Amino acid sequence: MSLTQRTFRITFAALFSILLANLMGLENGMSAGIIAILSILDTRLETLKTALARLLSTILAFVIASVVFSILGFSVYSFGLYLAIYIPLAYLGKVDAGIAPCSVLVTHFILAESISWHWQLNGFLLMLIGLVFALLFSLWVPSFNKELDEQVKKIENQMSLVLFSLESYLKDGSKSIEQITKELNDLNNKISSLDRLALIEYENKTFSRSVQNYYIKYAQMRKQQFQNLERMSEFLPQVLLDTEESRLLASIFEETAEQLDETNTGIGLLQSIQNLYRVFRESELPKSREEFESRAILYYILTDFEKFLFLKHDFYMEYSKMNETNLK
Repeated sequence: MSLTQRTFRITFAALFSILLANLMGLENGMSAGIIAILSILDTRLETLKTALARLLSTILAFVIASVVFSILGFSVYSFGLYLAIYIPLAYLGKVDAGIAPCSVLVTHFILAESISWHWQLNGFLLMLIGLVFALLFSLWVPSFNKELDEQVKKIENQMSLVLFSLESYLKDGSKSIEQITKELNDLNNKISSLDRLALIEYENKTFSRSVQNYYIKYAQMRKQQFQNLERMSEFLPQVLLDTEESRLLASIFEETAEQLDETNTGIGLLQSIQNLYRVFRESELPKSREEFESRAILYYILTDFEKFLFLKHDFYMEYSKMNETNLK
């Protein structure tokens, strides 16, 4: 969300809260505006959870304040005792989001030197007005679908770059492990960025959440694939010989990089993996320890890459079935 949009939401939520509080003749109407400011968070879900917590916290705070002030009177020491009781109970009850605004409302009792129903209802209505306008303005949020699609494309481009680098390392050593590691770090950062944005979009949608959930699941799938690529890159330096198997594996990396796309099922690539397995089975036995170790590492990388492809295939099949169900 841009700074302009955030400013608009907070400003008008606070303004309308104050105007309504004053229109209703409530004391300390500015407090409703402050509560609205504190209660508008990044997503609708966060705002709703905070609003519910603050309503419950208000009741708890007013009960404790009423008992303490009725016994000890209205003083700084009484307020300190109120805080000493209220704060731990708020944390235990998971309503600590209300500690600051509720305690401000409690200070109104001290200033008025009264815990009458008039002041308690006044404080509760100030809280309610601020929360209602925070919730109303949290409904107005921009969609991040365009940004999500752009980030998906960036992830696929970066993943293709990593696969081309793996292919180059096996084929002619033109890429170093250090370069591949840097590219993997960039890929991880892009996936994490998508995951964060997808979660915000998901929490902002009350209806049609399946679309936003797609991006969350997509980020999780790419994260698992990233982990496969990271493991494979760690074993590459142990491939010491240029063999037919290593050249074929490099070709599969290249083929995958060229075909990497959100809508690719991966079936053709999985068939290429099976063909390479057959080459491993039918090739002559290693003639040296070095050749044996290199082939073993290549086989391990191949099995890990097969898992990489199955992750995408399973993801595609899951969401293609969901789309078919939604169309019926």
